[in-house]
Amino acid sequence: MATELKLCENQVMLFFRYLDDRQYDALAELIAPQGVWRRQGKVLTGPGQARAALAQRSPTMRIAHLITNLACKLQDDHRCTVSGYMLVVRHDPGPAVAGPLPLKGIESIRDLRVSLERHDGKWLISELSAEDIIFAMDA
Repeated sequence: MATELKLCENQVMLFFRYLDDRQYDALAELIAPQGVWRRQGKVLTGPGQARAALAQRSPTMRIAHLITNLACKLQDDHRCTVSGYMLVVRHDPGPAVAGPLPLKGIESIRDLRVSLERHDGKWLISELSAEDIIFAMDA
């Protein structure tokens, strides 16, 4: 059981690492065929819609999704839930910049909720949302 929980946790951590690293094809492979990603007020269904939405991101934006306080629960042999917090640090300078960007603080802290299902032996995201903002800069 502990191994399965760790696998689910890792899928969530990979999702956000791939998002920050702009590895959108790898990210899409973590989403179930009918998986739902609630993102920026929209509902994206499946890997294709996720890829299409991510293609619209600013090429100069740098963002870090800091995932913390993860709690995993195995519902049964094929379903797992993961909850935690997502801290967002973002900067979009416009023109490309080399080196570190200014750190102006954490933009928001969000309630992260993820459901995963086993598909062909692999844990895939069936639903993901971090739409609920708990704290926001300049709120």
